[in-house]
Amino acid sequence: MTVAADALWWARARARGPLRVPAGTGAPEGLTRLVEPGGHDVWILPVPPEQAGGGAIEEFGLSGTPVEQPNDTARLLAAVVRCCWTDPTAAIWPGADVPWDAVTSVFRHYADRDESAFLRAAVAAVRRLHGAGWVLWDERGRRVRLGPRVAGWSAADLTVLRELYRQMPGPSTDRPTDRPDDRPREGEQG
Repeated sequence: MTVAADALWWARARARGPLRVPAGTGAPEGLTRLVEPGGHDVWILPVPPEQAGGGAIEEFGLSGTPVEQPNDTARLLAAVVRCCWTDPTAAIWPGADVPWDAVTSVFRHYADRDESAFLRAAVAAVRRLHGAGWVLWDERGRRVRLGPRVAGWSAADLTVLRELYRQMPGPSTDRPTDRPDDRPREGEQG
């Protein structure tokens, strides 16, 4: 690759976040390639060295951006990690593809609100996380999995996440209650 081509890749990654491209696409040094399950596509994303401090991360243009409702967003990300990282002794990415109802059952433990406010908060948070590449959300199929950005978490980050994982409740096995049309009607068996 040329210097200009490398610079273009970096500019795209800074502007758009993780880039999903066909599997045969090359990437310059310093960008990580993550093979999507199925092997047809790869994600290209910048991952700074573990020893990079805040100044270096800002210089790379990779520092986090402020998000709306950071508490809800962080809690929903934690719920996705708890549901999708099925083996915390293994690599975190790509994780398992899980039903949206499993994620909301964990998120519900940390969001004490009425049902409509709870659902608005959950959907808004997952949309923010999806847009930033932390979570991959299939809204129509009601499925969620970890996004490629989680692959950039350091070993120290993963140690903290493993402890958090152990302390969080797992997804509920009860029938989901976040869609009124799925609830049994009076006289029906559920």
